[in-house]
Amino acid sequence: MWFLEARLIRFPWLILLLFLFAAGLTLRYTMEHLKVNTNTADMISLEVPFQKNRLALEKAFPQDIGTGLLLIEGLTPESTSAAVDEITQRLTSDPAHFKEVVIPDGGPFFAREGLLYLSVEDLEDLSSQLANAQPFIGRLAKEMHLDSLISLIKEALETSSEEDLPLDLNPLLNALNETLKANLNARPYDVSWRQLMTPKATGLGVTKRLVLFKPILHYEEVMPAEAAIKALDAVIAETLTGTLKDVTVRKTGEVVLEHEEMDTISNGVSKASIASLILVCLTLWLAYRSFKLVLATFISLTLGLVFSLGFATVAIGQLNLISIGFAVLFIGMGDAYSSHFCLRYRELILEGLSPSKALRLTMSSTAPALVLSAFTAAIGLFAFIPTRYSGVAELGVIAGASMFIALFTTFTVLPALMKILPIKLSQKKGIKGQDRSRLSNWPITHAQTVRRMTFVLGILALGLMFGVEVDFNPINLRDPHTESVKTFKTLLASKDTSPMSLAALAPNEIEVDRLKARFEALPTVDQVRTLKDLIPEDQTEKIDLIQNLSLIMGPGLQDFPPPSGQNLSLKGLEDLHLAVQHRLTKTPEDPILMALDTTLQAFLSEAIGLSEETQTLRLQALEKSLLGGLPKVIHDLGESLKADPITEETLPPELLARWRSPEGLYRLQIMPKEDLNHLQYLRAFIVEAQTVDPNVTDLPVTYLESMNEVITAFKEAFTIAFLATTVILLLVLRSLRDTLLVLLPLLLASLFTAAATVLFGVPFNFANIIALPLLFGLGVDSGIHMTHRLHAIQHEGGNLLDTSEAKGVFYGALTTIFSFSSLALTSHQGTASMGLLLSIGLLLTLICALVVLPAFSGIKPRRMP
Repeated sequence: MWFLEARLIRFPWLILLLFLFAAGLTLRYTMEHLKVNTNTADMISLEVPFQKNRLALEKAFPQDIGTGLLLIEGLTPESTSAAVDEITQRLTSDPAHFKEVVIPDGGPFFAREGLLYLSVEDLEDLSSQLANAQPFIGRLAKEMHLDSLISLIKEALETSSEEDLPLDLNPLLNALNETLKANLNARPYDVSWRQLMTPKATGLGVTKRLVLFKPILHYEEVMPAEAAIKALDAVIAETLTGTLKDVTVRKTGEVVLEHEEMDTISNGVSKASIASLILVCLTLWLAYRSFKLVLATFISLTLGLVFSLGFATVAIGQLNLISIGFAVLFIGMGDAYSSHFCLRYRELILEGLSPSKALRLTMSSTAPALVLSAFTAAIGLFAFIPTRYSGVAELGVIAGASMFIALFTTFTVLPALMKILPIKLSQKKGIKGQDRSRLSNWPITHAQTVRRMTFVLGILALGLMFGVEVDFNPINLRDPHTESVKTFKTLLASKDTSPMSLAALAPNEIEVDRLKARFEALPTVDQVRTLKDLIPEDQTEKIDLIQNLSLIMGPGLQDFPPPSGQNLSLKGLEDLHLAVQHRLTKTPEDPILMALDTTLQAFLSEAIGLSEETQTLRLQALEKSLLGGLPKVIHDLGESLKADPITEETLPPELLARWRSPEGLYRLQIMPKEDLNHLQYLRAFIVEAQTVDPNVTDLPVTYLESMNEVITAFKEAFTIAFLATTVILLLVLRSLRDTLLVLLPLLLASLFTAAATVLFGVPFNFANIIALPLLFGLGVDSGIHMTHRLHAIQHEGGNLLDTSEAKGVFYGALTTIFSFSSLALTSHQGTASMGLLLSIGLLLTLICALVVLPAFSGIKPRRMP
């Protein structure tokens, strides 16, 4: 140590320049070679059973890997379909950003065979409605213009009996009223003929459609889907114009969720970092009362962080979504080392030592405790390396090594900076002698009271431990206000659209039937979808109904003309207005007729004052709004009347491939009965399904089993770390009593932190559980420093809470708390919970180290004069 002290003090500028030069080279190398792997599937060993099951599913059915989902919802089936078709066409024509686009219920097959998937009862009702509308459709087929439609409506109003009407007139009158009002306001509007002909034409598959897309992902970037998401947003914005502006398109799916999560974290952490920096600077200034020491600390930490990134580049080559958190651990522990060093240096300066002598004595006096702290902290992190959670194992390698890097810069860069930036401090008057001793040593003087309170609180905390919860659903970690999360939860609340379905694989159809029966017997399962569901039942009866309907509708469906746009005049509307008024004399309280009468009056009054050319344009727009969508509806109806019997052989290959793999494996999709936004229902759904087939897989299983692996990894790592740390402390301290004292803050803080998660309603999750290694490191670190100082007080006297060690523990923990407490205010729920848990845990660690440990030490300091 003397050699290092001499060189640092004699050549501080040389040392600093060498470190800056090395940091520059390291930073350049890191920027060129360090990658960020945001693929969450790579963070757990592929050898664990649930990962093997997931890979087996993805190998057999790779269609859903890395997909996003669009929920497209319009006011009418026509607007929804138009938006679906337009967006699909645009995405398909952009191979630079999208590999594949799929409409689950779309394409020529479903357009032709869709009626066969209705029940016999629903098909009979539809046939009856269309048969009744046939005369109406037939007349329009011959005279496809505005006057013909208006004439039909007028005749219907003049019909004495409503039983003679081919259609329910009220929906048509409402549609006409809305069209006239839209025309008056120059607002786009198209009548939905599908809804007029089939009043139940709403909901999923009609006015609400799903589109799956597979974007090109760049996992070497922090946000792999960013380019594709930007392209998608542009397509959506360009599509939702004109008559489609009332359509809503919402994005979700794992790809979009992860993209918006990274965006939320980046924005939230950026804002939190500014607040943290201000708080940390204020705290360090209060601790050091020297801007030079604050500056030296920041430079030392920055250089250490650069070298740690360089180590990560060489040792691992990448950062994953877990190991990127090593910076949190480095700043927390590195700041603690710097605080102890600077406060000891300040203490010696205040005692009247010269800066050079104070620096030498600081290095020699703090080295044993800081080196031991670095070793124990590193052991706690290296203990993750043998676990199967590779994401945390990589964190252990990087963060463990960074503890020694932080220690190295603390004893090299920091002293060099202190030599370059010497401080001058004046001794301030304060409380002295016995009064000061009484205040600074109160944890010792009131030891019995502290011990009693600790026992009581410990028993209460043990009771609360039974209420500790683990939230394994990553959706609950994300910002609940983002589009992807809100859409995902909307889909999750429905049995038909829940993205949290499970998947099972079967080697043959006999096993498919057996598994399906057993799954559907479970109380948490609503239905099980298989390949057989694509083969409709009662096909013979349905084909007969469709053929009969085809004969009734006639051959004109395929050649249905568009609106003519010719011979337009106000005469038909004026006659209709008279018919409405006449009908009102019979039914004066009819709200629909009253509304139409008012709108017709306004439309005709305005139109009469227009020029002939403008009048024609208005009537053409009215005709297009009323009749423009009818030809496509009739054409689609004609296509659906060409349905043929469906067998596995006639299914489209791409549809068949989603349910039967090329190797002959069959897929079962298990749909939940309950709303899986509730964690207890999600867990029950998974656990019950695993009783039928232990190899059941898909997103919910990945979530649950990933958390199980995380918990197992942390249990294993903390067991190894605790035992290894205990052995090292026993070897170094050579005292069981001192070893127990060092471990006391760690054990008590862990117990109280777990209890606090129950009191504050903060369950452990994928994000905040990463805080535990930092709590372990600081817990042991604080215990080492306080035990070291207690021995000095016992033999030399002094004021415990006024020592550099106590202040180092206090300010080191306080700066770390301020570093991450602002995260609790971010919108990302996972990051917020990590900030809250860290703040609570560090505060409890601080109390246990400064108050509880001295009280249990049994040491009585010498009285100071």
